[in-house]
Amino acid sequence: MTRFLSRIWDHPECGSLNRDTQRLFAYHQATKHTYYSVRTNARYLDWHNQPNPFRVYDGASIIPLPPAPDSLETGTFAAMAKLAEDSVTCAEHASERREPVQLDLNWLSSFLWNSMAVSSWKTVAGSGARYSLRVNPSSGNLHPTETYLALCGVAGIGDGLYHYRADRHALELRSAGGWIGQLTGALEIPWAARPRLIVGLTSIFWREAWKYGDRAYRYCCHDLGHASMSLLLAASALGLRGYAVGHFGDARMAHAMGLGRVDEAPMLFLAFPGSFADAKDDLSVATVGPFIGTPNELSAEEVRYDLLLSMHASTILPALPGPLPHISVADSQLSVGSPTLPNAPRDAPLGAVARRRRSALDFDVHASSMERKDLEQLLDFATRDWPADWRQNLNGDSGVARRGAELVTLYLYVHRVNDCEPGVYRWDRINARLELLHSGNVQRVAAFLSLEQALAGNSCFTISMIADLNTAALVYGNRGYRYVYFEAGAIGQRLYLGAEALGWNATGIGAFYDDDVHRYLGFLDEGLESVAASAREAEKAALVMLGSPASRAAAQTRDARENSPVISESREERASPAGQFPEKHDGTQPRKDPSELPRQVIYHFAVGRAVPDPRLEA
Repeated sequence: MTRFLSRIWDHPECGSLNRDTQRLFAYHQATKHTYYSVRTNARYLDWHNQPNPFRVYDGASIIPLPPAPDSLETGTFAAMAKLAEDSVTCAEHASERREPVQLDLNWLSSFLWNSMAVSSWKTVAGSGARYSLRVNPSSGNLHPTETYLALCGVAGIGDGLYHYRADRHALELRSAGGWIGQLTGALEIPWAARPRLIVGLTSIFWREAWKYGDRAYRYCCHDLGHASMSLLLAASALGLRGYAVGHFGDARMAHAMGLGRVDEAPMLFLAFPGSFADAKDDLSVATVGPFIGTPNELSAEEVRYDLLLSMHASTILPALPGPLPHISVADSQLSVGSPTLPNAPRDAPLGAVARRRRSALDFDVHASSMERKDLEQLLDFATRDWPADWRQNLNGDSGVARRGAELVTLYLYVHRVNDCEPGVYRWDRINARLELLHSGNVQRVAAFLSLEQALAGNSCFTISMIADLNTAALVYGNRGYRYVYFEAGAIGQRLYLGAEALGWNATGIGAFYDDDVHRYLGFLDEGLESVAASAREAEKAALVMLGSPASRAAAQTRDARENSPVISESREERASPAGQFPEKHDGTQPRKDPSELPRQVIYHFAVGRAVPDPRLEA
């Protein structure tokens, strides 16, 4: 198998392109969807070449984790609140705030079982084929994220670097020895001088690109945000605080972890400092053993996607990246604790919630409407602060360092929420309140903007996550592209879990008509009433999804057209009503260059009551 990614590490320009931020905006523009691009560039999947969703190291010793670990009884929202509290606590003093944790195989089993494990299986009707779902969500259920654990002083298992096998709920020993010291030094995190656990998250881009092509880099970063939040919340519920580290030298870490000649890229690390019961005084930093095991081939052939590889190469930092750049933002861009909802009025145990979470395929429009208090609770906890180095809230100083810098804003299309007028809203996270921007039925528009997926109109509400790409690029260079997607995924994971905890369901939507979202929300048009004007324009243009509830009546009166099958970004085969939405050349095109917009959409998300999925096994 050709491993195109491995060629990046030895390239002369590796680590030198991060400040060429035109690459960020060029990639984002090139991977946008339009009504026409998904029809003219439709792709059919090579099912015989589908990558294996499970990485295996042949020849590595396997350590089974204890089966049926105890369920996490800590509340879902309580774990989110605890994580937010940790973001304003100096990392090296975190151990003073919590009781020592008995870190052993039972703890590890519960930690991974409730964050990264297989959660259920589906059976394909007619064929009998089965495939797995996992606790952490993934675009297309492709799971490009792999999990590695550096352990030190864990009862029942030797110090070393391990790979988590989700298919067997087991660990594979990659290398014995003092890997905590190795990674702590390579990550340059002296304020985490005494961790006993570091989790490394990598991406196998090919797994996602097989289905989504060059746009897959976006989804891999989404998935990493979901996975990191899943792990941090599980650890928080188990009494262990942690934080994310995204600022590191990529090639240095790839070679350090034995990934320099394979198809995985190190993307994010989670460090867990603090006092552990019966922990060793020595971090065993002296030596590490040789790497054990050979990675399995995931498919017969890997297809090269140059835009994706080029974008990743542009985000790579030098071997010694230096200190994290300081972000200077207004108070309106800082995350603070909610003044109105400090604690969750309603909650449910995290373990049960995480294990039963599924991505909804569609929502029941006949189900009862959501209460506004549920909506506000979801949004409040999903956008609270959490500890990460790029959020600059780890060093315990006053001001910005004690509050995470926010790069993502939520815009909502509200359909069925009691005491909440249908329309478009913006979430004000500082004051924990919704701001009405446009009133009216926006089901059709939400469905159309979400790549004509009916569930975005059938939901109780749908979200456009808007990232400040300009600030991210100015401060972090192209590396900021990863960070905004990590942020969106972290918000999405809390929305997933919060919705389940309140008796609702959710789904992430990675595919949408990018610039139509910008036009609709007014980012491409001038004027004080840009959102309202865009809404009216969308209604006039009949931006509807033929399967959405608001448009079925209109569809019945339309002349039948010859349909041809296409595969959309969501890769669902459906009819393409050719010529239904002709391009407009009447002077209403945007006056701004879409490729240079400082704020752009990076994720859609929907919450409602899911329709049953007959493929799920009991």
